[in-house]
Amino acid sequence: MTDTTHQPTETDPPSNGDTRSWPQIGGGPGPSPEGESVGSSSWLRLVALAIGIAALGLLTGISVLAIVFAIAISIFLHELGHFLVAKRAGMMVTEFFIGFGPRIWSFRRGETEYGIKVIPAGAYVRIIGMHNLEQVDPADEGRTYRAQPYRKRLPVVLAGPFANFAIALVLLFVLFVGWGTPNTDRWTVDRVLAGTAAAEAGLQAGDRIISFDGQSVGDFAGLSEMIQPAAGRPVEIVYERDGQELTATTVLSWRLAEDAAAALPPLRTGDQVLLVNGQEVDTYDAFVTQVNAGDATRATVVFDRGGYRYETDVATPVELPAEGYLGFLGVGPEISRERLSPIAAIGESGSTFGEVVVESVTAIGDRFSPTGIGEYVETVTNATSEDGAPGTAGIRPLEPDAQLAISSAPDPQDENRFLSILGVGRLGSQAFDSGPIAFMWLLILVNIFLGLFNLVPLPPLDGGHAAIATYETVREKISGRRYRVDIAKLMPVTYAMVFLIVAIGITSLYLDIVDPVQNPFGP
Repeated sequence: MTDTTHQPTETDPPSNGDTRSWPQIGGGPGPSPEGESVGSSSWLRLVALAIGIAALGLLTGISVLAIVFAIAISIFLHELGHFLVAKRAGMMVTEFFIGFGPRIWSFRRGETEYGIKVIPAGAYVRIIGMHNLEQVDPADEGRTYRAQPYRKRLPVVLAGPFANFAIALVLLFVLFVGWGTPNTDRWTVDRVLAGTAAAEAGLQAGDRIISFDGQSVGDFAGLSEMIQPAAGRPVEIVYERDGQELTATTVLSWRLAEDAAAALPPLRTGDQVLLVNGQEVDTYDAFVTQVNAGDATRATVVFDRGGYRYETDVATPVELPAEGYLGFLGVGPEISRERLSPIAAIGESGSTFGEVVVESVTAIGDRFSPTGIGEYVETVTNATSEDGAPGTAGIRPLEPDAQLAISSAPDPQDENRFLSILGVGRLGSQAFDSGPIAFMWLLILVNIFLGLFNLVPLPPLDGGHAAIATYETVREKISGRRYRVDIAKLMPVTYAMVFLIVAIGITSLYLDIVDPVQNPFGP
């Protein structure tokens, strides 16, 4: 039988009563004063909260409430995982709160107080005796976290992240059964941009492109590869409309490739240059010649982005790559989806979950690499622009609706930043308005990220508690006697991690206010 009573060790609390705080599961503060009453004022605060939520819904719409509610459920289930496993292991859980700061409302059932706090930045459960510095009533020592064997402690700290993973898997299953998985080989034209080669060829929404320039067309990515090298020359397109095959010939326009756009800020990959210093440029070679013509240090460029025209000035002379252009047809795809049986959906959910986890781990590693941190700092320092719109410094709209269009266009720098709760809320609202598939995918990604981030093996995250428990167990196996980590020695690491989380929270909130992430879900 495993002895779970507390035995004195070299890492017991010092006799001077030092009880420095250590974050609980979920990052919660210390316990509330014992015996605090929950009276009528608490219920009044709860009513005020409900009125506030209703007002938020009236002011912002159902989409904002939907994402707030969905994320609140994810956080609640994360903490519920910790709570249920700790209870099952016989540990004493004294608090289960959503939010931090002053209480809005709470009630007590048995030994646990449940409630809501004013700052909606997470949640926590408080399990007594999470570390050796916390003083506990000797009568309760047997029910502390630190008194339990490794086989009980590890599941408690991992239950929260795994709850997030379970949510993601369930959402994937529902998505594949209810809406299906995309079949990239079965797609039709969803939209045709005005003034493009596709419009001149007579393509319409609902058409299915069969062949391009003599080559059979499979998925949309394959068509894109055929289009890119065909700029500036006539191509034959065979397409199907209402069961009838039609043929059209058109000359593809060209757009800036990534390496050329990088040399011409504020132009971006995919921009179509129309005029340079008032002269039309039908080909990329003509553009290169015209932009470097004369002795001026600036050239005025008129370009198309997203179907709208803009004007900007670029520094000259500029060295441009010989093939810094891409062909452009001007169509967007509507990809069909095939519903899966429940059995097939289980397998597809597992494989997709694994792919997203690998991509997310890679992304997290990139964000915290020296390069990623440098890019994030640059994004923060360059968050504002001359006209206050994201990514539009030096760009002059030439059409009435162009400013609105460019301000809602995806910005490549959005990939190099974190999101605050404000940014996630805004993105969730956009996903909700785009349909259930986009909304569910956002929730899947959020839950996988929350689970992975909490598994980072540094305190005060769940992964830090798991790393400490594992290290203690290894030391016990080696020494043959009980060992507990001296938490006081880990406090600098904890403070550094908390500082990093707070810094990311503040800077991401700043970015989400002055330079919001643009809608990646389309119109």
